[in-house]
Parts: sequence; structure tokens; C-alpha cells
Amino acid sequence: MNIQNKNIVITGAANGIGHALARRMSEESPKSISLIDIKSSLKEVARSLNADSYIVDVSNEHDFQTVLKDIINKNGSIDLFCSNAGIQQFGTLETSTLDWQKNWDVNVMSHIYAAKVLIPQMKKQGSGYLLLTVSAAGLLNMPGAIAYATTKHAAMGLAENLSIMYGDDGIKVSALCPQLVDTDMVRSFGKLPENHPLLKDGLLSADVVAEEAIQGINKEKFLILPHKEVAKYIQGKAFDYDAWIEAVRKLVP
Repeated sequence: MNIQNKNIVITGAANGIGHALARRMSEESPKSISLIDIKSSLKEVARSLNADSYIVDVSNEHDFQTVLKDIINKNGSIDLFCSNAGIQQFGTLETSTLDWQKNWDVNVMSHIYAAKVLIPQMKKQGSGYLLLTVSAAGLLNMPGAIAYATTKHAAMGLAENLSIMYGDDGIKVSALCPQLVDTDMVRSFGKLPENHPLLKDGLLSADVVAEEAIQGINKEKFLILPHKEVAKYIQGKAFDYDAWIEAVRKLVP
């Protein structure tokens, strides 16, 4: 998909990957860019890019869907929707039910809330594109972050299903699956030791991930892997699941 002259919406756009996507996509001469985030700092980001800003919680179905409908009414369509908002926290079975629900609502349900509005509109116009920021944790796993890894697996399943069900309607879907990215979310982990397993394949900048996303959208690739090593890990997992689990178990701190 060529994003020139397209109406673009990006969630989680106040910082990190979402902000980088907004900056990079603004260079492609889109028709419009609308940015969504729960943080008020989004307004300054939007002003710097001559974009519209909408402060809303994407886990609130009514409010989020109302904003999406407002954007469609204003711009006529949403051609490319970047469902990028996400949360992450460490924890295993001690993770509270409330925290499980927060992860589920943002990392899974926000994609579904958006799809319920966008799929009918895109089917009607005969085209559209959904980019879901999933994470390599949705393809592999993330020991010590049980709610995050589980909900990201669900997000990957959703992306696959949307592509299968609506591809013949002209709707393209991509799943963006980086490993560690230099964002506020990752910095919140604290400084990781240089030999930490999570740093094995490098810490990419959000700008690098955004560029990979643009290239993937241009080629209409379903799976976008900024860390190329992930493709090898997926193949190893599929080839011998038991050996893969044993290997990952050794990474547990």
C-alpha cells in the first residue's frame, strides 16, 4: 500500500513506536494524520506534525469508537489504521486479576473495538489497511511477563483471523513484531545487564522500527519483523516445540 494521499490514524502516538510512526508517515504526503493517546502530551506531538489529536482511552469501547467515527465523518474514511497502543508489565501468577484485565483491554480489546468500526467502512470502500503492533512476544513468548505475553499471543491470533476473513474484501493486515525497542516502556524496566537475554538481538530505535513498518506496508507483508532473528526463532519453535520450550526455560532469571 502506498500511503500517499491516505487518511491515517495511529494509536499510542504520544511517544515510542507510535510517535515514530507518526513522524515517518508524515513524510509520505498523507491526506491526513490523526493521532490518539491517553496522554495529554499528544497535543504537542500533533502540533509538530500538523496532525489532529484525540485524547482517549482505547480500552473504553464507547469513547474510542466515538472518536473513530468522528474521524471518519471528518475525513471521509480511515485508510490506514495503526493499532499501536499497548501496555506491558512484569509478573507471573501473582499478577492481579485487575492487571490481567488491563492488559487484555488494551492489548487485545482495543484492536477489536477498532475493527468493529473500521472493517465495515473498509469493506464498503473496497480497501483498507490495519497495522497491529503485536511484539515478538506474540510469536515467541516473554518469561516473567505472563499477562503481556499471553495477550500478545491473542493479538497475533486476531491479526491472522482478520487477514483471513477480510483479505478478499480488499482489506490488508500487518502484524508488527519487534523485540526490544528503545521506548519509555522498555526504559521502565530499569537498566538491564549487558548480558541479559532480552538484549541478545539488540535494542532497536523506534525510528528503525517505524521504517521497517513503512517498508512492510509498502510490500503488504503480513508479518513485519524489525529484528530479523525472530524468523529463525519461529522456525525453530515450529520444528521442535519441546526443544524450544527447554531453551527458553533456560532464559528465565
